[in-house]
Amino acid sequence: MSLMARIHEGLSKTRDKMAQAFQAVFASGAHRDYELLEELLLLADVGPGVAGEIIARLREQKPQDVFLALKEELVEILNIDGEDKPVRIFVGINGSGKTTSLGKLCHRLVGEGKELFVIGTDTFRAAGDMQLEAWCRRTGVPCYIGKPGSDPAAAIFDGLSSKQASNADIILCDTAGRLHSNKNLMQELEKIMRVSNKLRPGEVEALLILDAATGQNAMQQMDIFRQAVQPSGIILTKLDGTAKGGVAIALAAKYQVPIKYIGVGEGLEDLLPFSPREYVDSLFPENV
Repeated sequence: MSLMARIHEGLSKTRDKMAQAFQAVFASGAHRDYELLEELLLLADVGPGVAGEIIARLREQKPQDVFLALKEELVEILNIDGEDKPVRIFVGINGSGKTTSLGKLCHRLVGEGKELFVIGTDTFRAAGDMQLEAWCRRTGVPCYIGKPGSDPAAAIFDGLSSKQASNADIILCDTAGRLHSNKNLMQELEKIMRVSNKLRPGEVEALLILDAATGQNAMQQMDIFRQAVQPSGIILTKLDGTAKGGVAIALAAKYQVPIKYIGVGEGLEDLLPFSPREYVDSLFPENV
C-alpha cells in the first residue's frame, strides 16, 4: 500500500464525519456558504478560533473555487519547516503512545540504513522498560535502560556518555509518561533536557507525542510541555481511531511547530512521515 493510501485509510473516520457536511455545502452549488464551511472545520476538531480565521481569509479572498482555496489554506498552515536533530527525546502524557512511536520510528530509520541507539529513562515503571526493550529486540537496535529507581537524568547522562551513543547516527530517548499538570514530573523533564543539552549542545530536540483522540485537549498539553521543554516537533498518534484529525491544523496554526510523523495503525509500518498535501487531501471526501 502506498504512503498516500495508508494516510487516506488512517483518516477515514475524520473524513466520514465530514462527508455529510461537505454534501450540504457543495451538493446544491452552495460553494460560498462560509458558515457551512466553518461547521465542516469544526466537525474535524480544527477548533473555533482557527476555523474562524481560515473562513475570514476565504471571505476576503473571494476565490472562484472555494473548495480548492480551502485546501490550499490548510496545506499552507501545515507546511512548517523543521530540522531533525540527532538526539530526540520523546515526551508526552501517559498513554499517548510514546514508547510505541519510538519503536516504530526505530523500524523506519533502521530501514533507511541509520545506526540507532535507544536510551530508556523511565526508571520507576518496570513495564515501561520491558516494553522498550521488546521494541529494541524486535528492531535490532541496541539500548541502554536506566537502573530501577535511579534518577532519570542520570540515566540520560550515562546513556549519552556511552560508546554506543557516540557511534550512533540517531539517538532516541524514551521518558516516563507524565500528566502535564504534575509540576514535579515536568521539572524532572526539564532536568533531562538540561543534561542532554550539556552533553550534546545543539543536537537535542524534544518530540511531543499527542494522541489525536484527545482533540482540543492536545492544545492544553502543548501549552504545558512548551513551558518545560519547548518541543520542536510533534508526533500525532492514533489518527485511525478518531474523527478528530483536524486537530493537526489547530496545533500547526497556533504553535508553528511541525508535525513530523503521524500514527495511523498498530503495525510496524504505521508511523508515517507527515506530508501536509497528502494529509489535507486525505481529510476530505472524494467527488465533491
